[in-house]
Amino acid sequence: MASSNAAKRLMIFGGTGFVGSAIAREAARRGLLVQCVTRGGDAPAHLRSEPWAASVTWLRGDALNPGTYAEHMRGADAVITSVGRLPFPHLTRDVIVRDNGETNVAPARCAAEVGVDRLVVIGATVPRMIPGVGWGFSPSGGVHDAGYAAGKAIAEAHARDEFVGGDASRRRGAAVLKPGPISGTRVLGGGAKVPLWAALGPLATVMRALPLPDAVAQMTPVHVDNVARAAVAAATEDSFAGAYRAMSNAELIERFGDESSR
Repeated sequence: MASSNAAKRLMIFGGTGFVGSAIAREAARRGLLVQCVTRGGDAPAHLRSEPWAASVTWLRGDALNPGTYAEHMRGADAVITSVGRLPFPHLTRDVIVRDNGETNVAPARCAAEVGVDRLVVIGATVPRMIPGVGWGFSPSGGVHDAGYAAGKAIAEAHARDEFVGGDASRRRGAAVLKPGPISGTRVLGGGAKVPLWAALGPLATVMRALPLPDAVAQMTPVHVDNVARAAVAAATEDSFAGAYRAMSNAELIERFGDESSR
């Protein structure tokens, strides 16, 4: 897949998180100019010793408030949003919808306004059968889409219908990545490392070896590095320009496992 020199500066939202920091690391490794917008405006403690983090420009901003980052966004070649919130029981549905939907939509809308023509959104393959993730229930509304599924759907629809489809005079491109469970090493706020790969890695091996129905196979765990490679490819490669593209979990596993698969 041909790569262009056109997208040299990437602005990443969620760059302190598990997936976002992997994307920032991959982009920095490839020699791209990387800006990460974070609430604190600095690399988190667990990343400060990483050599790649020193090459990143960390900017203070709030994804929901474009006024805090719009001027920095001007001239960027691509915007990547990797922000969201898991549906923990103590959170209201409205908060979960907002943090998985509008926190991705606001930077995307700002990108279109300041002239950025490439957008990458880290979405999810949402298992519809799992309560609290795919569906929910309330006495007043009955069965409904869970906040997590609803928020991810809002972000995906905006990328497809508004960023790409909303202005025929501009040839904008957007990719939404839809990973299943993501494997790797997650670092918690206090610095503790959680080796998700220890459980999800063997599970992925077993699931890939079985003749599973597609709906189940799409929930095969994918390594965070696959997602990072795919995100940087979508932000920089010519084949992603000027069109909408949804990348399934299967594509992330099959095409982005290592450099030889590219």
